[in-house]
Amino acid sequence: MRLTTLRADLLLLAAAVIWGSGFVAQRLGSAHLHAFAYTGLRFTLGTLLLLPLLAIAPWPTHVDRKTSRSATLKGGIFAGLAMMFAANAQQHGLAETTASNGAFITSLYVVFVPFIAIAVTRHRLDWRVWLGVALAVVGLGLLGINSDFHINAGDPWVLLCAVLWAFHVVIVGFYSKDAEPIRLSLIQLGMTGVGALAIAFARGDLRHEQVLLAKWALLYGAILPVAVAFTLQVVAQKKAPPTHTALILSLESVFGMIAGILFLAERPTSQQYAGAALMLFGVLVSQLPSFTTASQREP
Repeated sequence: MRLTTLRADLLLLAAAVIWGSGFVAQRLGSAHLHAFAYTGLRFTLGTLLLLPLLAIAPWPTHVDRKTSRSATLKGGIFAGLAMMFAANAQQHGLAETTASNGAFITSLYVVFVPFIAIAVTRHRLDWRVWLGVALAVVGLGLLGINSDFHINAGDPWVLLCAVLWAFHVVIVGFYSKDAEPIRLSLIQLGMTGVGALAIAFARGDLRHEQVLLAKWALLYGAILPVAVAFTLQVVAQKKAPPTHTALILSLESVFGMIAGILFLAERPTSQQYAGAALMLFGVLVSQLPSFTTASQREP
């Protein structure tokens, strides 16, 4: 099946749904395991789950094997470094902040991606994309800033995570065009898992009883947010530009709110509902050029 812009956007939307629900699992996991232990275990397990897919992962045919191998290796290493620091900063921050604060601050990477992408690619962005970013930022503000929002000890760590995720999105977008997605995902996930586990072992954070208490949060976090969602992102970014990617993935905060309603009995305010709607509208506005171009290319 040929990957079109619309299909790529749908894959990114699926990833946003998974990551949004994953904030509940991360918050629950942080109650039993330190940041490096939880991150190391779920990313290592997610890497192991992806290994069987190597048997059916074909190399791209639009470039020669050497070019594809180089893009896969470099992309995996650079994305892995950004992911390793981002995931650990996020998990460390979530242990000392709320799930809603964590989801809101993490999604601020939608602000940083356009500027990083312009610096890297030198390509100008369509005015609709800038409008979409602006609407998404205002929506994020309505979603996350209310009378209960205050600065927690973990919030600066989550903000650092947002900057690092922005670099991750741009790196994946830069290399994914020629890379093989399964292998790139395995490299970045494996680096994150092994790096975090090494620190957890050195700190003595891995204890059997704590792992058992967090087992369901670990399993969910490894299977869906790690193994599935990050691979969907790499596949989708073969077609989706970094800024569009960031806009769609920022909807994880909206789906995080929905997950809070369903699983944690949270009750959002009318302001938060308005923020979620504004974010959705911002994403739709930014995608209008892509939908138009894609429809012109389709037979």
